[in-house]
Amino acid sequence: MTRKRDGETYWLEGVGRAMRVLECFADGNPELRLTDLSHRSGITKTQALRIASTLEAGGYLHRDPETKRYRLGITVFHLGTAVHNSMDLRHIAHPYLQRLVDATQETARLIVPHASGPVCIDVVESQKGIRVFAQLGAKMPWNAGTSPKLILAYLPEEEREHILTHRPFKRYTKRTIVDARELRREVLSIRGQDFYYCDGDLDEDAFGVSAPIFNHAGSIVGTVNVSGPSSRRSKAEVDQFIRLVRAAGAEISRELGHCPAALATAVSEHSDSRVPARGP
Repeated sequence: MTRKRDGETYWLEGVGRAMRVLECFADGNPELRLTDLSHRSGITKTQALRIASTLEAGGYLHRDPETKRYRLGITVFHLGTAVHNSMDLRHIAHPYLQRLVDATQETARLIVPHASGPVCIDVVESQKGIRVFAQLGAKMPWNAGTSPKLILAYLPEEEREHILTHRPFKRYTKRTIVDARELRREVLSIRGQDFYYCDGDLDEDAFGVSAPIFNHAGSIVGTVNVSGPSSRRSKAEVDQFIRLVRAAGAEISRELGHCPAALATAVSEHSDSRVPARGP
């Protein structure tokens, strides 16, 4: 049911109940029984079970098979981390985006991981009449574009495999990878590189260069990207873009406290299934 609240905002009762269930964990209780969720949220036990089961399926809750108690799931942690990182990341990265646009005359974006697909949280547009347009807040598919595949390459294996095996992939151009096994090979070939270049797999007439951004713990928190029309692409320009984007990614990561040596160790420890990295 949808109703208007406070004269302005539309309120979905079902979503509101789900939020109340999640908020039950906000007062320092790491694990709760179904009865606790019902009592604390003020909804019936039957409704609480349906909501908890739905949230569990989406990774927002985890149910211990032995104790039958619920706790917050990895998706909540991932979203919370993304919000925290995004607040600082956007402030740090914006000047680098502006410098990239000044140097390349193409559009620069800051893209971060999100459970339902990478999200553009900052953009500086090219001033050229023919350019790649980027929408702030737009979500991207996991299987196309340089930033999504680069992020996917550096996600923890469990998260990466969940994405690869739990969703269909849409074809955007003839170069789009839609087979999960082929996409896995592609992203594992990227892992260990400090940039990724791709042309025409999301938009037939556009190319992009992305570099990863890591935090102090060596976890990927986003990418910095430059994209432009394929008609303006030349080897010399692409080489320049790669150099500039790599430098920007490294500098933003450094400001977030990233130590490259720590990342190299982490990649090495989890490289059993890697295939040799390919150049652009």
